[in-house]
Amino acid sequence: MQDADLTRGAFYAHFKSKQTLYKDAILHAASNGPVATLSDKIDQPALTELIRKYLDMSHVRQEGSPCPLAFLATDVAKQEGEIRETYTQVYKDIVDKVGALPTIKDTDSALAISALMIGGVAVTRALNDDELSRDLLKSCRKFVEAFI
Repeated sequence: MQDADLTRGAFYAHFKSKQTLYKDAILHAASNGPVATLSDKIDQPALTELIRKYLDMSHVRQEGSPCPLAFLATDVAKQEGEIRETYTQVYKDIVDKVGALPTIKDTDSALAISALMIGGVAVTRALNDDELSRDLLKSCRKFVEAFI
């Protein structure tokens, strides 16, 4: 609150709790993140470019709009209630978007692609070896592109 030049009273005038702020932050990040533009009307070159941008070191470094699913996975796992419900709904929404793509044949593929992309970024964030990080992202791109 200090960094935002707001008092605690001002915070609670906007959000009824810290959990509400966290939930709203997840929803805002999801609606502005890299997967937000994904639709069943996307063509193959645009989809390939989205995957490459998502599974790229610039996304890992949070340059641009990061995906809350990848960047909050470990923290949300420790949360309860509405925060986990919100994260789960955002994940389901992404799985639905991936599953609606014409090249995706079933729900298993949509789940695997989503988890591979999100997990690839989440694991890469935890690594301190740049070469391994690049190799991991490259491998994830290879397998996701093979699915589509």
